[in-house]
Amino acid sequence: MTSKHFEPRRMSAAGIAAVSAVALVVAPTTPAASTIRDGWVQLCPWGNYRVHLEYVDLNNHTVQLGPVLDPGADCWWGPVPTGGESSLFWVIGHFNTSSGTFEVIGPNRKYETFYNGVTGIGFAAEGTTASGGRKDAHYYRY
Repeated sequence: MTSKHFEPRRMSAAGIAAVSAVALVVAPTTPAASTIRDGWVQLCPWGNYRVHLEYVDLNNHTVQLGPVLDPGADCWWGPVPTGGESSLFWVIGHFNTSSGTFEVIGPNRKYETFYNGVTGIGFAAEGTTASGGRKDAHYYRY
């Protein structure tokens, strides 16, 4: 009768390979907020619609920040011109079949995001303009 012996080296190597494979699968595909310079913002257009940012300036006016990005374009980076003051931001989507725009919904089912004026902040717009953009378009922050 033959007996199979436990081989700890082989089991350890297999276990490490499995854990490494899982780590590769769940690795984030967006940069962490710490990779965005303090006082800067990033916008990534990952939906099927054009998108831009708006914020409240120091005179309490809502103004566009940065360009309108086409779907699939490179992410845009830029400084936030609030002088270190906090502000509200909105991600604005552009319909594909008209010249209209819509507010893209974000985390916690809110359209606006509070920015502290100090750290870096990123937005990734995803989804589609189906259902008037209100149901199928969304963004997340990082």
